[in-house]
Amino acid sequence: MTGRQRSRTPGGRRRRILAGVLGLSLLAAGGTVATVQSTEARFTDTEFVASGTFTAFRVPAPTITGCTAVNNALGIFESVTLVWTSPYPANGVRLTLQQGTTTAVVPTANITTTGPSNGLYTHTAFLNQGLLVSLLANLLGSSTTMTVNNLLVGTSWVSVGAVRTLNVGALGIGSSCT
Repeated sequence: MTGRQRSRTPGGRRRRILAGVLGLSLLAAGGTVATVQSTEARFTDTEFVASGTFTAFRVPAPTITGCTAVNNALGIFESVTLVWTSPYPANGVRLTLQQGTTTAVVPTANITTTGPSNGLYTHTAFLNQGLLVSLLANLLGSSTTMTVNNLLVGTSWVSVGAVRTLNVGALGIGSSCT
């Protein structure tokens, strides 16, 4: 039997008819399938927006109210007194001395604090020649920058410094604070 003869048998004919019916059914079904229409997604999400402003905290700078250099009767430097106000108590302030490349921090034991009065503490640093020489080594014919900063205790935040300069003449004669 050849392939032609086999297809003419009643079983082969039924298969062909069944295949044709299935094919037509699929074509008919394909034409009736609803096409998906495109839509735009639409939803709402209510947000509560508050308006306002904010500013970053800045450690306030101290205010130097006095700087007095004292010379003895011969005009030789003896001491300098630096006075400043701050909203911070003694553990919230720092006095730094700089002369050339040498920098020293004045021990808090050498700073007297009073107050607060109207929200401000008054700090007074009395720096005699002996203390200054021990911190800086040499005062003769020099300029020493004194910088006061406020510190926010418990953080590394430091204010902008308030600055005065101690000038000591050659051989320690004639000093001034500017």
